[in-house]
Amino acid sequence: MIEAVRDALASGEAEQARRVLRKNWLRLILESHTRELEQLCLAHPDPHDPHILLIRACCRDLSGDPYGAEFLRGQGLRVASDDFVVCFTDLLLAPDTSTKAVIADRARHALSQCEPEDDYPSALFLLGWTEIRLRRDLPRAIALLRSASDEAQLQSRAETFRLAQSNLAFALTHAGAFTEAEQILDGLPSREVASDWERFEGGLPQSNRGCIAYWRGDFEEAIAQFDSIIVEGSPGTNFEALARLYLVMSLIALNREGRYHNAARLLRGVSTADKHGIPWDTLRRVTTAWLAHAQGQDDQARRIVTPTLTRTGAAVAHALLAELYRVLGDPESSARALRLATSAGLPRYALVSTLVTSAALSSVAERGSQAHEQLDRALAEAIPERILAPFLSGDPVIVDLLNAHAVQGSRHQELLRTILEKRSRLSAQLTGVLTERENEILTFLRTTMTADEIAAHLGIAYPTVKTHIRSIYRKLGVTKRRAAVQAADNLDRGIGRDSAAEAANRQVQGL
Repeated sequence: MIEAVRDALASGEAEQARRVLRKNWLRLILESHTRELEQLCLAHPDPHDPHILLIRACCRDLSGDPYGAEFLRGQGLRVASDDFVVCFTDLLLAPDTSTKAVIADRARHALSQCEPEDDYPSALFLLGWTEIRLRRDLPRAIALLRSASDEAQLQSRAETFRLAQSNLAFALTHAGAFTEAEQILDGLPSREVASDWERFEGGLPQSNRGCIAYWRGDFEEAIAQFDSIIVEGSPGTNFEALARLYLVMSLIALNREGRYHNAARLLRGVSTADKHGIPWDTLRRVTTAWLAHAQGQDDQARRIVTPTLTRTGAAVAHALLAELYRVLGDPESSARALRLATSAGLPRYALVSTLVTSAALSSVAERGSQAHEQLDRALAEAIPERILAPFLSGDPVIVDLLNAHAVQGSRHQELLRTILEKRSRLSAQLTGVLTERENEILTFLRTTMTADEIAAHLGIAYPTVKTHIRSIYRKLGVTKRRAAVQAADNLDRGIGRDSAAEAANRQVQGL
């Protein structure tokens, strides 16, 4: 392709060179020939041809020069709005969601009118890529990217196929189809050197894996994935920026106070303006407010997120915002955030988050039956993709609700037991107090299981279980099962060991 353009230019066949560029510019970008493509545009006898200018604008944007891209695009917009090159240039460059949505509709029409000189496989991929960012119809985005993958494979476009599959994995991740996304990620060929498009997007596969790990409660794995792709000084508008946001949430989940200062600096590097249809300012504000809350700065957290209650189009961010307002003691704002989150279709992991928040709000409002019903719905939604993160909060309302639910009994007892085990492992305050086996048995003490049933489940002798239970009581300073659970939860909330035991014994005795 590049040689064909060069030959045409060397022979003085400017129109032939323009036709080859017009047909292949998207493919050249996807296959990491951005620099050569721009040089060919500059070498064209008519560098002010609208198509040449628009192609150059895309090259500039991918090269990290949004201002140059904006100027060149303005110069090039002198042809019909339904022109193929115009439509797909605008898909790359349009900054805000509403503009991008209008252009996507035009581009879909342009694709249906695709001519032999147009690059159909690349355009199909770009339209699917755009629909992911618009978040208005994920099933359509997934279908477009599946089609782009098939078309690229049929036409032996290995790099376009790889990019389509990578973005398909992201679409599936965003939709909450974690298992299928992981299968695609496991089958992706790796590149030793990042392509132009990968530098533009910023660590898409690692970002996918990190997001999945976060929502499954594997916060250590999430941190490892995000740390591998974060580059300070990056534009802050791509998947690397998304990794920053989720990294901070993972650090908060593990209470990594030593990294909070650097986390705040990373968040300042995330864009405050929408780009490619992503509401970056809303995402940044919600995450920054969570970090402020983790540092005990609740008034600052409220100031930061106030503007987000008047915005739409950020369902996952608003789900996290609803939980933040709940723990800040503002149920009215929490309910407003929940309405924003649920105003459109939610991916499964965000739905689980909103259900857990709703259950906690109901519990505080003393609507116990409704709280347990909402929590059971959350557990049911969490099972298919093993979504654990919303249940792992150290907030006392959720702690008590989970414990009460375990005692009351659930249709989803196995997942509930997994959550309680995970919570025990995450409890930094219990580290060094109980052994691994004692923590495991403490998890079962939260349920209605008898010592005999615990022994059978773990495959150990009944006397051994009783010995571990006595050790748990002794270490926690209690004499009853319920008091042991309460003392452990008090420790989880940061209460000292003696005070935790004293409070637990008083609560159990009803004093």
